[in-house]
Amino acid sequence: MPTASNIRIEIAIRDPLMESTKRPAAPIPAKRREIPLLLSALLMAMFLMGVAWAQDRPTAAYNEFTLWADGQFGNGHAFGYTTNSRMYQVEFRYGRLARKTDLYALHYIAEVVPLTLVGQPQPNGRVYAYGGGGSPIGAQINFLPNRRVQPFLTSGGGFLAFDQRMFHATKFNFTAQLGAGLQVFTSRHHSIDFGYKYHHISNANRGDTNEGMDSHVLFVGVSFFR
Repeated sequence: MPTASNIRIEIAIRDPLMESTKRPAAPIPAKRREIPLLLSALLMAMFLMGVAWAQDRPTAAYNEFTLWADGQFGNGHAFGYTTNSRMYQVEFRYGRLARKTDLYALHYIAEVVPLTLVGQPQPNGRVYAYGGGGSPIGAQINFLPNRRVQPFLTSGGGFLAFDQRMFHATKFNFTAQLGAGLQVFTSRHHSIDFGYKYHHISNANRGDTNEGMDSHVLFVGVSFFR
């Protein structure tokens, strides 16, 4: 026959078990609930953008006419040694389609540079030289050429002639550049371009010295397709 002490011990043992079965499950942290929602929203946005881009594809034009404005924001030192300089220039570019697939489009690029301003460091501040030239040898490859937003890589080589000796050497200098950017098509025949390029100027050892100048450059412009 159970006694009062046995009943109290049995109740004491069973109570925690009963409480554990009745205790509600721990709530899912808010951050864990937000992750699937964010992923769903991101996937939906990517899908809608893809549909919108596919509805208004750029025209399959062979000729591209471009105006870019460039501005330097710092010096590099891969090939040149000049520091604390500045460079601004205007570029007119012509592109000719050479090959196109669904993944890429390859263009031949030629440039005319009617105006270049280069600020050379001097003890009393920068002294600006005026110049102009061109880049007859260039190429550009656009990725996803049937889309409204197209990443691209561009390169070129050419020359610049200035109104004074550059970097304590010659007035005539050679150029090389390599860049990357985006073309955003606002219509079938027009785009807005922007990006970054690494730009080099030097005299190719034609002078007594060849300090050269490397520039980190941002560019923005517009393109017209025919």
